[in-house]
Amino acid sequence: MRYNPFTHHRFLTNAVIALFVIAFLLSAQAGELKPFADIAWLDILGEGGIVLMTLTWIAALLISRPPGKVTSFLVLGLGLFMFSASLDLFDEWLHQPTNTWLTWIESLPAPIGMIFTSLGLYQWHQEQYVLNRQLKRREAQHREHELVCSITGLYKADYLQAVLKEQLSEPQPLQLAAIDIRGFADFNAEFGFIEGDRLLGEVSELLLMNCRLSDVVCRYAGDCFMVLMPNTSAVQAKELVAQITSALSHCAFKVEGEKHAKFQDVTAALVGSMQGDTPHSLSSRLHAKLQQQKQQRVSHCEAVS
Repeated sequence: MRYNPFTHHRFLTNAVIALFVIAFLLSAQAGELKPFADIAWLDILGEGGIVLMTLTWIAALLISRPPGKVTSFLVLGLGLFMFSASLDLFDEWLHQPTNTWLTWIESLPAPIGMIFTSLGLYQWHQEQYVLNRQLKRREAQHREHELVCSITGLYKADYLQAVLKEQLSEPQPLQLAAIDIRGFADFNAEFGFIEGDRLLGEVSELLLMNCRLSDVVCRYAGDCFMVLMPNTSAVQAKELVAQITSALSHCAFKVEGEKHAKFQDVTAALVGSMQGDTPHSLSSRLHAKLQQQKQQRVSHCEAVS
């Protein structure tokens, strides 16, 4: 954000202008103009460049920084340094009387200005340290929020794929389960997306309650959840999936304005990792098995009816 120095830094701007004008008046009052042949143009070029660059730095600070302690220290410090450099520059044009008080005025402001500038730089360092910590925290939160479903609080599919890649590199039995809520689209159509989101939230809580701390629970798609079970045998995984499906089928979800609670019907599938599996191959195998389970249930319902 750019600041108008004449609006936001009126005191500092006027102080810098005053220091330059005072340096000129002091030199002009005490000195006499040198003959043209005595002027050292190379010295003027060097000392004039120092004054010009210092004024440029001051202008950049006033334009780019907000009012505050850091800006004040830096601008006043550079202003005092510019004051001494300006006296040196004007000395190249004017003969100054020897052993006068002007020598003290010319020498003292520069080191004092360096002290102010050093304080400003230290405060600037502290300011940037705090800002960097805040930015890192916000960046971390942003990354975490990108990986977490805002409706359920569970991790998304991208996170699951990353964990799968890591876990498949370990020599351990690995099980991956999918739990699909049947008729969720019809539920949304009948009761609305707000109630649908609330149902997803309760399903997520039940999943977490029935899983272990080592398990990774994700919302894989709209009505499909996945549970990654590291270092788990097929028998253990089947028991865990059975507990989850039982808990979900006995969950009495009360829709706003409805007298009777709704019970959810779910379809579950489970696959174990094999030698040479990748996250894509394992997920694809699980998806195919889930679709097979759904088709078998449809066929069974049609046969019964």
